[in-house]
Amino acid sequence: MKKKLRAVAYPRYSSDNQREESIDAQMKAIQEYCDRKGYTLIGSYPDEARSATTDNRPNFQRMIADSEKDLFDVVLVHKLDRFARDRYDSAYYKRQLRKNGVRLESVLEHLDNSPESIILESVLEGMAEYYSKNLARESRKGMLQNASKAIHAGGRPPYGYRINPGTLKLEVDEQAAKAVLIYFQGVAEGRSTTAIADTLNELGYRTQTGRRFTRNSFDGWARNKKYIGIYTWDIKSSKDEDGRRNNHRYKPEDEQIQVPGAVPAIVPVELFEKVNELMETRKLKPGRLKAKQVYLLAGKIVCGQCGMLYRGESYRNSKSSQGTILKFYKCGGRCGNTNLRKSTIEESVIQNLIANVFSEDAIKNIVVKVKELYQKERESDGLDLQPIRNELNEINRKLENWVDALGEGDVVKDLISQRIREATNRKKVLESELERISMMATTLDINEELILEVLTSKKNALFSFNEEEQKQVVQEFVDRIVILPSKSIDDFEAEVTYKFFEGKNGSTTGKNPSVTLIITCYALKHKLSTTVSWVQNSAPRLTFLESQHLNV
Repeated sequence: MKKKLRAVAYPRYSSDNQREESIDAQMKAIQEYCDRKGYTLIGSYPDEARSATTDNRPNFQRMIADSEKDLFDVVLVHKLDRFARDRYDSAYYKRQLRKNGVRLESVLEHLDNSPESIILESVLEGMAEYYSKNLARESRKGMLQNASKAIHAGGRPPYGYRINPGTLKLEVDEQAAKAVLIYFQGVAEGRSTTAIADTLNELGYRTQTGRRFTRNSFDGWARNKKYIGIYTWDIKSSKDEDGRRNNHRYKPEDEQIQVPGAVPAIVPVELFEKVNELMETRKLKPGRLKAKQVYLLAGKIVCGQCGMLYRGESYRNSKSSQGTILKFYKCGGRCGNTNLRKSTIEESVIQNLIANVFSEDAIKNIVVKVKELYQKERESDGLDLQPIRNELNEINRKLENWVDALGEGDVVKDLISQRIREATNRKKVLESELERISMMATTLDINEELILEVLTSKKNALFSFNEEEQKQVVQEFVDRIVILPSKSIDDFEAEVTYKFFEGKNGSTTGKNPSVTLIITCYALKHKLSTTVSWVQNSAPRLTFLESQHLNV
């Protein structure tokens, strides 16, 4: 008897103050999906009233951690935007799940690991990200207005300042400000932060939490422009270029909000600039330490002799006067199958991806299939409207009853008035959400140009020098690579299986056939070129039969 897959649900509130019925509706749809698919729903990880653009979601993080423990096989969401509305977070955590052998499935968007699903997923994530950023832009307007008036945006003020309770602006704490000057003068004189901390402790100063100063107590002081009278806000990037969290990375100055003269200064400008110049000279130049190695085919290469995965390794060549770094893939077992030069196998796979998976004929098939798939998703999108309509009807019914109950006494009147205000606010949120989903379901269309834009970006990534971008595309479209028992690093055979759509002129049948390419590689003597022959088998499998080798 076939073992049932173990599934867990990730339901999430899509806006603040959302009623419990919304989670219940998601769970009901997920349970029905499990019944249809034959999955066993063993638990859920609900997150309440949190933004999907942040990975600081406790149950979400617990789910990702549990995926490493072989507790479940599938994660189910109602819609993809419940998982994450930021494509970088989404891509990162999907890779984490895949790495742990766990699938992500959407109830309303029936996407799998086929290439057409990958392309459509990219388009849908782009739309969800646009919507999320649009909401963030609206909520940010009030914060920007406060910042332009130098009103403190919340949190603990910088050391040396306090918040005026009447104006909510920063004002100088004269005693603490002396400690700030001691710090800047000490750095300018070349003293260590440990010595400066000792001086402040001897003078009786304490940190804002009442502790003694240490060398780590001055984090951020040197770069804080509030000390020279410039009010700053939104100065740090929450993510780096790869989408990873990095709260220590500063935005370019033209992207920061700076209001000169809006804060009383503590430190003279000349002293501030001198300290920052000294701090810059002490920094280690980036890239002097060990650089990160990116292996495009990580988790994809399987040893045809022992079945173990190959892993990426590198070491410095002691025989080279330049200290050349040698990079290769090595079998994780002890069978003795050959190592692979990183550059050789990766270049071969990329060239064949470009020539075959991203060929003109393949792209035409992709466009057709993605449009067909999206049409199905648009038709099912209306299912998401019913829980919102139900809640709106319930709110309208309660509002009518509460209005009728007004006038029954001051206490009751105050209580009912408060409930009316809360319900009215909730009604506005629901009406806005209903309008958004209705608009997407009826007017939004994915045209050929939009799909081609996504495909072009993926193809261009393969041509780029950005290995992280190359890796993402390779991981999406390469199913696996089997290294047949081979003689040496310069003489090996590999069976590469790609995820594909269908054969030339639609000659194959079945869903999501794959492509197998047999390559024989003589790395030092030959350059790989492939002639493609399409063959229809009883099983939906396409095989590249002929390989031609050209002398270099």
